[in-house]
Amino acid sequence: MHSTPRILIMGAGAIGCTLAWHLAGTQAAVTLLARGARADALAQRGITLRQHGQALGTRPVRTVDALPEAETWDAVFVCVKQYDLAAALHRLQPLIAQGATVIPVINGVPWWLLQTHALLHSVPANDWGAAYADYPHIDPSRLLGGVIHVPAEMLDECTVEQGGRNALLLGEIDGTMSPRLLALTACINQSALQCEASSHIQNDLWTKLLGNVVFNPVSALANATMHEILNDAELRALCVRMMTEAKAVGNALGLAHDVSVEQRMQQGASAGHARTSMLQDALADKRIEGDTLVGSVTQIARHIGIATPALDGVWALLRSRFLRTP
Repeated sequence: MHSTPRILIMGAGAIGCTLAWHLAGTQAAVTLLARGARADALAQRGITLRQHGQALGTRPVRTVDALPEAETWDAVFVCVKQYDLAAALHRLQPLIAQGATVIPVINGVPWWLLQTHALLHSVPANDWGAAYADYPHIDPSRLLGGVIHVPAEMLDECTVEQGGRNALLLGEIDGTMSPRLLALTACINQSALQCEASSHIQNDLWTKLLGNVVFNPVSALANATMHEILNDAELRALCVRMMTEAKAVGNALGLAHDVSVEQRMQQGASAGHARTSMLQDALADKRIEGDTLVGSVTQIARHIGIATPALDGVWALLRSRFLRTP
């Protein structure tokens, strides 16, 4: 790693801009890859972060609108929607060949879990459907797993509202505490983000998925914020059933959870009146991340013989409402 860590953030949505704002306050040299009008606006105005309705400040961030392949990078945080991830990874191949460590910070089940888990890696890639097609081969040694617990929403091209939680977990796929992992974690902890080096990133990923596979689809279908979901008795009961099923799938995969369903529900409540990413996309008439957030869990469940009737029903509704082919 360079003496001044060189970090590229790919994707200028809510999570990418939040990471860029925080990392701009560290000793790292941070570059944000954005597109179009947003790239121009960010280059001119920087990123403003708000929390609890109050502006925490504006920070300039180096912004580029094309992948800087001539430069070398210590870490590349990939903060795109998962349906854009395969194309992004193909674009990153030259940087990976030069030694960059890639950290996908995405929702849902990542392709590398399907490729590396003992119960799942033998399933042909095509059997997982179009959502996991066309991924390039990336040696797991060039990857770090990333799990972020930071609710965020773009208010305009340069302003992001961050919710209550503030945690980022990073981990080697093989669970080791490598020098690069410890160095990157130490660098990020110079910011206000609470970054932890994890020896069980797959478990951390599934723990986050317990919320994502439940709250995202329910919020989009019910047009409800986290607060509204968790304070509606019937919606809350549905979420508990779905989360119990997702937890059973994780248990069957050997991905132990250090939180109960009720504790995970309480963690979700910390997001307050935040709108989930899927609800934000639905309201903006954008494509939702249904396949990799919900459909993938039902597919895994069928593959390993776990019944998930509540998840199956919600997935059918979500697919019909938002993903039906015209």
